[in-house]
Amino acid sequence: MRVKKGKGDIGLRVLLYLVAAFFVLPAIYVIFSSFRVEGGFGTGQYKRLFHDYPSYLVALRNSFYYAAVITAGGLLLSVPVAYLFAKVAFRGRNSMFFLYIIIMMLPAQSTILGQYLLMQSLGWVDTPRALYLPLMLSPLTVFLLRQNLKLVSAEIIDATKLETNSFFVLLMRIVLPQIKGTMAAAGVLLFCESWNIIEPAMILLPKNEEIKPLSVMMGRYPEELQAACAAVYLAPVGVIMLVFAAGNMVKRRKVSQENL
Repeated sequence: MRVKKGKGDIGLRVLLYLVAAFFVLPAIYVIFSSFRVEGGFGTGQYKRLFHDYPSYLVALRNSFYYAAVITAGGLLLSVPVAYLFAKVAFRGRNSMFFLYIIIMMLPAQSTILGQYLLMQSLGWVDTPRALYLPLMLSPLTVFLLRQNLKLVSAEIIDATKLETNSFFVLLMRIVLPQIKGTMAAAGVLLFCESWNIIEPAMILLPKNEEIKPLSVMMGRYPEELQAACAAVYLAPVGVIMLVFAAGNMVKRRKVSQENL
């Protein structure tokens, strides 16, 4: 039995659509402008960008590499840390988690000096690892997964521990299936954050332009090609967001059908 939507629900939905359209309009304008050429519309900007500036493709490849490594490594490292904070009792756990919250709230500019000094002492400045290793340890990802793991039944975890002593089996059979939705959301946020690296890339990769991401190379190309540069730069994030939204809609539809 379907519940009829009231006028208030319809009005709220229309308002949300209008707000969403307001934020999407700049991206649509950029894509529209990228096809503008002298005398009309075409793909001239893209042809010139890819043909005359091969460094753009190198920077785009670097951005994909950093975003993929940071997202995969961040999720891989965050799951056991989140489980530690959520399900393992030890002295100082709450204080340590409180430090995580403080670090999460700090702006990136306040911690970049410490990262630079550490990378300099290790001899990693102007190397890819100087950029992706610090960003793998994302406090926000740990926080999101920890909040979800707190909802996992302790009885299920204790029952699994009676069957096996393997922490890997516990993660694969019990923990990961319970938090896969949160992991997907955290992965999207982590990818978007790592795709838009600016200050860390400028400071930790000061000289080697061959390994710099596209986020800090955009200003190196002619002004008449900036629309095409921005449109290509927007595409991966837009695709990921659309895939995530589509998956969420499919999941909600399955849940609603099961509840009927």
